[in-house]
Amino acid sequence: MRPLAAVILEHCSAVLVVGIVLVAVAGAIRSEQSSAAPPVDPRISRYLAIDSLDWGDPLDRALFRDALVALGTGGRRTADSLLRAVDDARLAAFADPSRKLGGEREQLDGHALAELLPMIVAFLAVYFAVIVLTYLAARAFAVWKFIAWKQGGDSAFRRYLGVIDAKGIRGVVTGADLLVLAIARGALALVFFSPAYVIAYALRTSLDTESVFFLVPLAVVSNGILINQANHLFTLLVAESRKGYVETAVVKGVGASWLWHVPGGLRRRVLLFPAAGARGHVFRDIYRNARLQYIPSLKEYAAFVVTGIVIIEMALNISGHLCYALLRHILYREYDIAIAIVFVIFVTVKLTEMLLDVWHALEQRRYANVS
Repeated sequence: MRPLAAVILEHCSAVLVVGIVLVAVAGAIRSEQSSAAPPVDPRISRYLAIDSLDWGDPLDRALFRDALVALGTGGRRTADSLLRAVDDARLAAFADPSRKLGGEREQLDGHALAELLPMIVAFLAVYFAVIVLTYLAARAFAVWKFIAWKQGGDSAFRRYLGVIDAKGIRGVVTGADLLVLAIARGALALVFFSPAYVIAYALRTSLDTESVFFLVPLAVVSNGILINQANHLFTLLVAESRKGYVETAVVKGVGASWLWHVPGGLRRRVLLFPAAGARGHVFRDIYRNARLQYIPSLKEYAAFVVTGIVIIEMALNISGHLCYALLRHILYREYDIAIAIVFVIFVTVKLTEMLLDVWHALEQRRYANVS
């Protein structure tokens, strides 16, 4: 069991190292951008300063070319190369953002940070809301699935096949409700494993997909994160239920019935509060031991959650959100601001990992004190 100080120091060191690297990258990119536009050749600037000459007019270009040849400044090849240099200089001046009204390239300064701050706050609110809701929903689903498994329950489709085996052709009709339930569960599983942007595009015409109240539930139920978390916790619960201390607790008279609302059984509030709702029942220790092993794996799901939110905001072009701003700054080659946004996202993930490691260390310390 590592000390808490070592856990926190490890994550802070990672943030510091990555921050230094990103600052160096941003500095190198800014230096390259500042030197990427060399000054125009004075000879070319002299010709561009002729106001009476329209470089877009073929007649003026032909007169300029013939004048150069007649004045003996060079042959036709020299005149053609000079015209090409003039065209390149005009094109560079036309494409330079600093020469356009409102098109100046933004830099990471106080004004840019003031614009990013509300987006960062909104991103953090959405991210932590998704993290908490996904954890609670996955925990409830895993507990429900585990208790149903202990009760000897089977899937709706297998029960439907059992009805057909027992009643023959009449079972096809009498067990139709089980078939409908199986189809509904299958459709729900497809939603849970579907990419978020697929669901969003399917509902875009009937719902406001730019609302936070749509973004948070979408990030929770999509991309398979919820089901994977639930299945992982369910697997740990099954493994813990097969260990020897469970039989020892049953022998000592601890509640071990897996039926709902019976003496020695469970109440349905255990789905929302697994530990507090299972006092006096063997499931309490099963869940707490499984949770101790489950906490470290949440760090992996945190990375999946933040990736899902980034993809949703970018795919749906949700203006005013952090990831949309990231895409816009990359498009406009404002890389220092884009790197700052990437760093914020990285710090968010590392903060989550640090909190989970601290939680796990505190849980380990509590179990060590109890033992």
